[in-house]
Amino acid sequence: MLDLLIRGGLVYDGSGGPAFEADVAVHGDVIEAVERLDGAEAVRVIDARGLAVAPGFIDTHTHSDVMLLANPQHAPKLQQGVTTEVLGQDGISYAPLSPRNLEIYRRYVAGLNGIPDILWDWSTVAEFRARFERTVAINTMYLIPHGAIRLEVLGMRDRPLVGADMKRAQALIAQGMEEWAVGFSTGLSYFPQSWSDTDELVELCRPVAKKGGLYVVHLRTVFRGARYDPVWETLEVGRRSGVSIHFSHFRTHPATAGKTDQLLAPIEAAKAEGLDITMESYPYPSGNSTAVMLVPAWAQEDAPEGILECLRDPDRRARIVAEMESTVDPSLGVSFADYVYSYLPSGRNDDIVGLNFLEATKQRGADSPSDLVCDLLLDEGLAVGFLIGPPAPAIWQTLDRDLMRLFARPDYTIGSDSVLAGQKPHPRTYGTFPRLLGRLRREYGGPSLETLINRATGFAAQRFGLRDRGLLRRGKAADLVIFNPETLTDTATYDNPISAPVGIEFVLVNGQLALERGKPTGILAGRTLP
Repeated sequence: MLDLLIRGGLVYDGSGGPAFEADVAVHGDVIEAVERLDGAEAVRVIDARGLAVAPGFIDTHTHSDVMLLANPQHAPKLQQGVTTEVLGQDGISYAPLSPRNLEIYRRYVAGLNGIPDILWDWSTVAEFRARFERTVAINTMYLIPHGAIRLEVLGMRDRPLVGADMKRAQALIAQGMEEWAVGFSTGLSYFPQSWSDTDELVELCRPVAKKGGLYVVHLRTVFRGARYDPVWETLEVGRRSGVSIHFSHFRTHPATAGKTDQLLAPIEAAKAEGLDITMESYPYPSGNSTAVMLVPAWAQEDAPEGILECLRDPDRRARIVAEMESTVDPSLGVSFADYVYSYLPSGRNDDIVGLNFLEATKQRGADSPSDLVCDLLLDEGLAVGFLIGPPAPAIWQTLDRDLMRLFARPDYTIGSDSVLAGQKPHPRTYGTFPRLLGRLRREYGGPSLETLINRATGFAAQRFGLRDRGLLRRGKAADLVIFNPETLTDTATYDNPISAPVGIEFVLVNGQLALERGKPTGILAGRTLP
């Protein structure tokens, strides 16, 4: 007898091919059959008539790393149909790190990833990955983070990574790849990564290329105070190291709205050379980050204590305040009026959560937005998160159309870039997949549902080396989502971000029912992949 039989659904198998009506049988943690099964019996039968049945969605860019351990049921993602996430993004995660450096990094990036009350007891990639094995609701993959490598080898210091230090860093990356990391990530807007030059990135990618892993890169627009071409740099890393490239949140911005051809021109030229390149994005017009990144480079050394000491010293603080204004990049069409406080965990500053930097400055009577940021970094121990509000409606609509053109390409995956920490988080944490596959598909047209499901499943699995997932076929892992394609949509907004989507009915993870009628069941069947 089968464990589960899904009857009469419209199957989107993840390949991008046409949908077809079939029953889906599950036995244990694998798909037993995808066909008409009129006489089959099962312990549990789900009537999927009028619903879509697809492989579970793969979120290729998240920041769930430690908040997932604190809240293993992971409702915000199960309710979107997500069954697998790629952790370790933007070079900001927690292994490999020795105990002392783990404590340093835990505090330093608390404004982005939170600082949950969990047991921080790992050092290696293998030990960190083991924390997610059958203890959380979804599957996870891991990228070795550049920030952790640099911190472990050099500390939070502006020093070149060369010689014996480089060999040690390469050895740590090679070990992480042996421990089943799927690649190496960097976030060159964040310290200590921002101190790295192109030559360093080439050398760090060599052991990744040797193991067939991905180089997943969050681009920078400024290097040591000067404007910089980050796409050129990434392509150069690929040329010289031989690594395969995956660009994080590669999309147009308010200042480049409508210019997708211009955005993609260097990518197409590099592909013509033979470089292996893919890209990812989320369906929103703005992002979020941690306020510690607004602190100038010279004050970042020996963080977190080094930053706090600078903020306490009147002269150095005055210099930080003066320089912080330059961190707001007008070329991206944003100002302090667009920056909104999203995470101030102490509870002492709840009155300004959800206010933009100018509104909060007025409410507090601070001298300037930068001065208030400094106050809050001190008061919250650097744990200050913010998001960028959306642009004007006309620009937002243009960016949405741009995104639909990008997702029509065969080289794009979907990543929420979700941040779970925050009283008022970015709506992408709760709405990414239903927004793209539901709302935007219906509103703007373009790629079909079959195509978008492929980007969320089959192609994502292929790019990240998952041979047993991403396709709804016999013998594949039983990660499945059952949803209503007509009602599927997001409900999370910038004003009300903590709001579940509608349309996702059931989610299976490794054959176990993790979501039933839109509600998490509490079953924790997630595996560490691949």
